[in-house]
Order: sequence, then C-alpha cells, then structure tokens
Amino acid sequence: MDKLLTVDEVAEYLRLNRETVLRKARKGEIPAIKMGYRSYRFHRNQIDEWLKAKAETKKVKPQSKEVKKINLKTYPLGIIGGLSRRDIYEGR
Repeated sequence: MDKLLTVDEVAEYLRLNRETVLRKARKGEIPAIKMGYRSYRFHRNQIDEWLKAKAETKKVKPQSKEVKKINLKTYPLGIIGGLSRRDIYEGR
C-alpha cells in the first residue's frame, strides 16, 4: 500500500497554499481521507487522477454565447427608464 501524503506534502506537490488544500479537502473538491478531528491524508494516485480529470475538463472549448439586444425605454428628457432583471432576461 502506498504511503499517504500529508496536507503539507500535497500543498508542495500541487504548488498550492496549505490552507487552499485544507479548504478543498473540507469542501470535497479534492479526494481526501479525514483522519480524526482535524487532519487529512491523501493517496498520491487519487491526486494524480483528480488532476487528470481537471485537465480534461479544461480542454473543452466553451460554447459561444449569444448577445441579446435590449430595447430600453427613453423619455423626452433623454433619461433611460428603469430596467428590472425580468426585462433583461426576457429581452424586453
């Protein structure tokens, strides 16, 4: 069985701050094993697989977003009327 890595070792391996690794472990964003009340341990092969999965998702090109035109109400004084969130999303 492989030796488990500590938070400091993972932080050095990933070149992240120690607190960032802890925060990601607490949130479940990074594969970790909780040991006791405060400490976490990590399998190196799980960290490597997690990195590969993150790299594969970033290779996908984002879809182009369409720009909506919004017709705003204008008044004789040149003041633009109020705009609610519903107006923005419904394209009024």
